[in-house]
Parts: sequence; structure tokens; C-alpha cells
Amino acid sequence: MSRYEFLLFAHVVAVIVWLGTGTAFALIAIFGDRELVQRLGPLGAKLGPRVFAPASLATLVFGILLVLDGDWTFDPLWIKLGFVAFATSFLINVAVRAPIARRMGSGTLDPRRGGRLLALLARVELTVLFLAVADMVAKPASSDTWTLVGGGAILALVVLGAVLAAMPAKKDVAAA
Repeated sequence: MSRYEFLLFAHVVAVIVWLGTGTAFALIAIFGDRELVQRLGPLGAKLGPRVFAPASLATLVFGILLVLDGDWTFDPLWIKLGFVAFATSFLINVAVRAPIARRMGSGTLDPRRGGRLLALLARVELTVLFLAVADMVAKPASSDTWTLVGGGAILALVVLGAVLAAMPAKKDVAAA
């Protein structure tokens, strides 16, 4: 096995752990029983720094090492989109998900509302990550208009759905 093949293997394994764990959480949230779903929050708090963060960082590091070791540069659009996907995931987790979890933990945010917001953020993040995998496989250039438009449309629909789902219902607004 060459060094490049090892780096590619490590990169793919890190992606599998990162995306696979997130997908498992999402599926449990959708199909799990109430008791199992209620245990997701504390489990996520434990797995975040122990699984999600190391896997995402390993994905980034091995991706950079692949570019440096291989016949790549940082110029292709698909590599730039990979960095955008990592940055988006990082920002979702650091700037949005972590503060929501802290507010839930301190009792300043209703756990049901906070859990719903965290689930919606997970949908957006998973969409970004699955689109990143599609990006790594298809390796689109700026001339691959329909591939880029399709990915952008998928992401826009998921973000729009999450925003609409996060908005309080009229009865919630009237009660406040």
C-alpha cells in the first residue's frame, strides 16, 4: 500500500465514522422509540468531542495530506467545496449547536424546542456532508453546471425546510 493509498483509506474511514455516526443518530431520531430518542442528547454530548470532532478533523487533515501527497492542487472546485463543507459543519456545531445545547443544559431553553432545533440542524449538516461525498466522487468543475445546480437546489430545499420547521407555529406565538 502506497502512502497515498493509506491516506485515502484513512480519509474515507474518517468520513465513514463522521457521516455514519450522524446518520445513525438521525435515523434513531426519526424511527426510534421515545425512550431511545430521549437518550440521544446525552449520548450526543459524549460523542461530540470523542467521535464527531476527531472524525471531522481527521477528514480534514487526511484530505489536505492527500492533496499534498498526490497529483492534486488546492485549485479544483471540488476540493474547495470540500473545505466549504467542513467549514459549514464546523460553524453549525460551534456557533449554533453548542450554544443551543448549553441553553438546554442550563434550563433557559425548553428541551423539546431545543431538541427539535438540534434535529433540524443535524438534517442540514448531514445534507452538507452527503453533498460533500457526492462532490468527492463526481469531482465537479465549474463547467458542470447541472451537477452544481442540483446540489445547490438540494441544499436550498433542506435549509428552507429546516427554517420553516424551526419557526414557531401560530399557536406557539399566540401563547408567548
